[in-house]
Amino acid sequence: MVGIWLKWDATMGPEKNYTTHVYEEGLDAVTVAVPLPDEGKKESFLERLTRRTAKKPAPVIQPERNDRAEQTWQKFAAHPVNVPAGNAEIILVIDDLGIVKGTTKQMIEMNVPLTLSFLPYATEIAAQVNEAYKKGHDILVHIPMEPKGKADPGPHALLSSTSAGKQMESIDYNLGQFSNYIGINNHMGSRFTEDEEAVNRFLDVIKDKGLLVLDSKTTANSQLEKLAIEKNIPVTERDVFLDNEQDIKYIQGQLGKLERIAKRDGSALAIGHPYAQTVAALKEWIPTLAEKGITIIPISQKVREKYASTSLAAD
Repeated sequence: MVGIWLKWDATMGPEKNYTTHVYEEGLDAVTVAVPLPDEGKKESFLERLTRRTAKKPAPVIQPERNDRAEQTWQKFAAHPVNVPAGNAEIILVIDDLGIVKGTTKQMIEMNVPLTLSFLPYATEIAAQVNEAYKKGHDILVHIPMEPKGKADPGPHALLSSTSAGKQMESIDYNLGQFSNYIGINNHMGSRFTEDEEAVNRFLDVIKDKGLLVLDSKTTANSQLEKLAIEKNIPVTERDVFLDNEQDIKYIQGQLGKLERIAKRDGSALAIGHPYAQTVAALKEWIPTLAEKGITIIPISQKVREKYASTSLAAD
């Protein structure tokens, strides 16, 4: 009887308590089940049994890279990279990490200082972030936000249509799943980031926590960067999306575009995702950068340089 109940409970439970997302890994579509927000639902028998027998989650590591820093983003920032005179700088941000463990690990193991942005609802998230942090990467929280259209941003997403109290609950959840991060960027969010009132509410929390902001610019009308500047929150924005098409030649073309922007402006920031094609393209491209006069730096280094020059100009 217990066996029959377990089978029925495992089959029926996800329909009520879980939602599915499709992520691409190589040429295959990977469907994963992620938990919906808990809104007072009772635990099922299988959930109770799993909770009792599950391994304890990985402990959250709290090393301080700079314990004298005033702001959180400075405290947990990756060590700066030496940039040869005359070199252009590139920041590589990898979004959507934590769901597909294999490609997440490949990104973590890249031998350059990446900026890794983890989805807060991924399973085993603390262990993955700890590994990335110890490897020397900058860490961001990839906050799910309401898009336009029918795309599902995932559980605990920030929605313009919900109450201020509900938004605050979602903000607290997303910022509370792991630590050692220096800031946030938006996962989707073409609708939410256009809502000035909601973005102001969100950024008040970000400022209070001493974090930086990366505006992924999923809409040209995003208010994230503008309002962050008004609130004196360190902020920067995306220049290039690398892999809107999961095709190596397309990604190589986007990397070429990134190089040109970096050479023209002195620096450029790209966002990619944990696709097998992106991993392959980066592994081929990264070894060519030294001879091109390009250096990959963590996002915290760019923000530090940007605000140092702003301060000097003000003086």
